[in-house]
Amino acid sequence: MRIDWADGDYARTATVLAPAADALLEAAGIAVGHRVLDVGCGNGNATLAAAARGAVATGVDAAEGLVAQAQARADAAGLSASFLVQEAERLPVADGAFDATISVFGVIFADPVPAVNEMFRVTRAGGVVGITNWRPEGAVAAAGQILQDAVPGREGPPPGWDDPEWVRELLDGAGAASIEFTEGAVAFEAASSAEWFAQQERYHPIWRAVRRAVSPADWELVRARSIEALDAGNEADEGFRATSPYMVVIATR
Repeated sequence: MRIDWADGDYARTATVLAPAADALLEAAGIAVGHRVLDVGCGNGNATLAAAARGAVATGVDAAEGLVAQAQARADAAGLSASFLVQEAERLPVADGAFDATISVFGVIFADPVPAVNEMFRVTRAGGVVGITNWRPEGAVAAAGQILQDAVPGREGPPPGWDDPEWVRELLDGAGAASIEFTEGAVAFEAASSAEWFAQQERYHPIWRAVRRAVSPADWELVRARSIEALDAGNEADEGFRATSPYMVVIATR
């Protein structure tokens, strides 16, 4: 099932994920003058944060609508950044053009082998490839698994981005000279578990796509099972709060 990431209002989720972009840039050592490519840039969180650090920042994403939002954000903030529309598996840039190539929860939705190979191809020798990817813990991960299980025609498990050994093998195959793993976390909040789910089905591209792909009866089952899982993992005494851990992966080319 193909996802149109410009469908709905992904910017609402991107706001929550912004700290992960800062964490990845810090781990990658992004500083003034570095040439940085942000793969799967979405509406520009990491690209803009890199530009704010003085990097020469470029974002690339297959969703033209999100690229337009990213450019508008850069213009509004007075930041110099450029953006390209293309899929992660076919990056439209030269070999070794960047000091660092990063992806904040972006490349994990692409075909992993060609996309990661592309990230290494466009990074200079001695440069950095940095990726954030979700760990399979917490209430939101449980709700996400329920959503994945509902996808029509889905065969087998998704790529193993939540498995450090799978990630290490993938990056080694692309030419990594060294790989380091650290962890971070972001918190999702709402007035209630039911309200958090309602926000996803109203605004998030993946939830919206799955809802269109299944029958109304099946979607009601997804809703009920998801809210049950969210309630079970709720960390708040009042309202809803769920912490989602992620890995920060830093590889040297």
